[in-house]
Amino acid sequence: GPVTGYVLEVGRAPGEATFGTFVLGPATSLSVDGVPPGFYVVRLRAVNAAGTGPPTPDIGVRMPPF
Repeated sequence: GPVTGYVLEVGRAPGEATFGTFVLGPATSLSVDGVPPGFYVVRLRAVNAAGTGPPTPDIGVRMPPF
Protein backbone atom coordinates (compact mmCIF):
# COMPACT_ATOMS: atom_id res chain seq x y z
CA GLY A 1 0.00 0.00 0.00
CA PRO A 2 0.96 3.64 -0.09
CA VAL A 3 3.50 5.03 2.36
CA THR A 4 1.79 6.75 5.32
CA GLY A 5 4.89 7.74 7.30
CA TYR A 6 8.53 7.10 8.07
CA VAL A 7 10.70 5.97 10.97
CA LEU A 8 14.13 7.59 11.30
CA GLU A 9 16.67 5.73 13.46
CA VAL A 10 19.82 7.48 14.71
CA GLY A 11 22.73 5.72 16.37
CA ARG A 12 26.47 5.69 17.02
CA ALA A 13 27.17 2.68 14.77
CA PRO A 14 25.52 0.77 11.91
CA GLY A 15 22.35 -1.03 12.97
CA GLU A 16 21.97 0.92 16.23
CA ALA A 17 19.32 3.42 17.31
CA THR A 18 21.31 4.65 20.32
CA PHE A 19 20.13 8.25 20.01
CA GLY A 20 16.54 7.59 19.19
CA THR A 21 13.79 6.52 16.87
CA PHE A 22 11.73 9.32 15.40
CA VAL A 23 8.28 8.58 13.95
CA LEU A 24 7.40 10.99 11.16
CA GLY A 25 4.03 11.39 9.54
CA PRO A 26 3.95 11.85 5.82
CA ALA A 27 6.51 14.65 6.32
CA THR A 28 9.77 14.16 4.46
CA SER A 29 11.93 16.45 6.59
CA LEU A 30 12.93 16.78 10.23
CA SER A 31 14.74 19.59 12.00
CA VAL A 32 16.36 19.05 15.40
CA ASP A 33 18.01 21.88 17.34
CA GLY A 34 20.99 21.43 19.65
CA VAL A 35 22.56 18.35 18.04
CA PRO A 36 26.08 18.07 19.49
CA PRO A 37 29.07 17.68 17.18
CA GLY A 38 30.01 14.11 16.37
CA PHE A 39 29.45 11.19 14.04
CA TYR A 40 25.96 9.74 13.64
CA VAL A 41 24.58 6.82 11.65
CA VAL A 42 21.04 7.18 10.29
CA ARG A 43 18.63 4.92 8.45
CA LEU A 44 15.05 5.32 7.31
CA ARG A 45 12.11 2.89 7.16
CA ALA A 46 8.82 3.42 5.33
CA VAL A 47 5.53 2.70 7.10
CA ASN A 48 2.18 1.74 5.59
CA ALA A 49 -0.96 -0.13 6.64
CA ALA A 50 0.92 -3.45 6.41
CA GLY A 51 3.62 -2.33 8.88
CA THR A 52 7.18 -1.05 8.83
CA GLY A 53 9.46 -1.86 5.92
CA PRO A 54 13.13 -2.80 5.92
CA PRO A 55 15.74 -0.10 6.60
CA THR A 56 17.63 1.85 4.00
CA PRO A 57 21.38 1.36 3.99
CA ASP A 58 23.06 3.14 6.91
CA ILE A 59 24.33 6.64 6.15
CA GLY A 60 27.08 8.30 8.17
CA VAL A 61 26.65 11.98 9.06
CA ARG A 62 29.29 14.13 10.74
CA MET A 63 27.98 17.18 12.62
CA PRO A 64 30.65 19.87 12.84
CA PRO A 65 30.99 22.13 15.87
CA PHE A 66 29.06 25.39 15.57
